[in-house]
Amino acid sequence: MLQGRQISGRLKRSLAALSVTVALVGAGAAVAQDKNAGELVVLSLGGSYQDAQSKEWFKPFAEQSGVKVSEASGYNFAKLKVMIESGNVEADVVDISADTMTALAEAGLLEKIDWSKIPASCQAGIPADMKKAFALPTIQWAMVMAYNTSKVPQDKAPKTWADFWNVEAFPGKRASIGATRPPVEQATLAINGDLAKLYPFDLNAAFDKIKSLGSAMIFADGYAQVAQYLADGEADMVIIPNGRVGPLVAAGRPVAINWNQHLTFPNFFAIPKGAPNKDNAMKFLAYVCQPEVLAKIAAPTNYGPINVDAYKFISPEVAKLLPGNPETVALGRPIDTVFLSKSRPDIAKGWARLAVR
Repeated sequence: MLQGRQISGRLKRSLAALSVTVALVGAGAAVAQDKNAGELVVLSLGGSYQDAQSKEWFKPFAEQSGVKVSEASGYNFAKLKVMIESGNVEADVVDISADTMTALAEAGLLEKIDWSKIPASCQAGIPADMKKAFALPTIQWAMVMAYNTSKVPQDKAPKTWADFWNVEAFPGKRASIGATRPPVEQATLAINGDLAKLYPFDLNAAFDKIKSLGSAMIFADGYAQVAQYLADGEADMVIIPNGRVGPLVAAGRPVAINWNQHLTFPNFFAIPKGAPNKDNAMKFLAYVCQPEVLAKIAAPTNYGPINVDAYKFISPEVAKLLPGNPETVALGRPIDTVFLSKSRPDIAKGWARLAVR
């Protein structure tokens, strides 16, 4: 991966105006092979996740297609929305969450996916509810309960969110992030554990349930801190993405996942309305959708492919830590993207009223 080159002036100005951190991945060898293949700008989420995408998706696509691939990262929903609405769109593909995708699609800010250009071999393994008009499903992560096995023996571990909230039967500290994603679903499941009836739910009741934990709950600013609390034993159990637990397991830390009542959060690649390189964006989607390509970032990220055919290319050792794994998939359910998208302002207000910070 070639790094450190200057990004195009217009893109730099556009993203800098939105305080987006920009990094460029060049594909010099590929461009030399086909100077007429054009460009593609991908906006993703940064960190080790985007590092894996660069290595396994973006760079191989550039090398095979001759398209010059540039990357940017560090956006949020509000900045992305402003960028598209301003008409100064220079990102061609954006990696977005399901609720962000839903909100942008409803606002008319995404291009329709031309599914006729997506190979049948890609479409076969995509669940029907994940085949969206405005986005291609890629990976999913799960919000799970994890616990420290040196503090909570596995034979006495909590099995439900009701157990998580039961401080008498399961004493000790709990941890979660707060403002950016309050555990409203987990609190609701502690009230009624029926996954099938989770949505829609009463946000006020959920925040009351969160508040009932009082000093037993530690709220962190980010998941890295939650993972550290778990690994160090400062928290006996936590609410955390599964991808944060995998590295701890690999490092031999005393942690385990309870997959019961987990929630899956899908991610998608979408094309912003007015993307300047829409044709190359569709070529990229037709490449990355292949099950064997999707499978390549499972091991380095602990995120599970949404395309079920990708599991043919993932080892059982890796699969057991992934959402979508055939052994645990029935223990969870997908989030309701429409409900969460519409509830975003009310969840923020509910957290502010909770005044736990």
